[in-house]
Amino acid sequence: MAKRIRLSIPLNPVPKGRPRVTFRNGKVRTYTPERTQEAQDELTALIYKHKTKMFAPYIPVKLSITFYRQKSKWSPKSDILPVRKPDLDNFLKLVFDSMNGVLITDDAQITTIRVAKRWSTNGHGHISIILEEDNAI
Repeated sequence: MAKRIRLSIPLNPVPKGRPRVTFRNGKVRTYTPERTQEAQDELTALIYKHKTKMFAPYIPVKLSITFYRQKSKWSPKSDILPVRKPDLDNFLKLVFDSMNGVLITDDAQITTIRVAKRWSTNGHGHISIILEEDNAI
């Protein structure tokens, strides 16, 4: 039977912010926005509990992930799905960075992705993750 890791992370999805650049004393300083860094640290800590299940290097991995978001009171009632920002790929980038070295050696191991963005039915955001060996031919 192929290896499988299933996680439900009780964290409202946060998109990965773009790196920021400042100039101080004539030097360029690049940094990650504080909100992004805090979210990544929290997500990594929650995922770290499952480090013993880590996939070995060079094993192809299939990722199925669903981001369940809290619906804002300002969102139109007609929005059945979360079609507005933040973008789905920015949610995914934060998860990739959090999983690297914890559940997978590197996100290059991921060969197949199924990803979705949905409204949470219970009013609390969370992230559902399934990682399994990819045996697709």
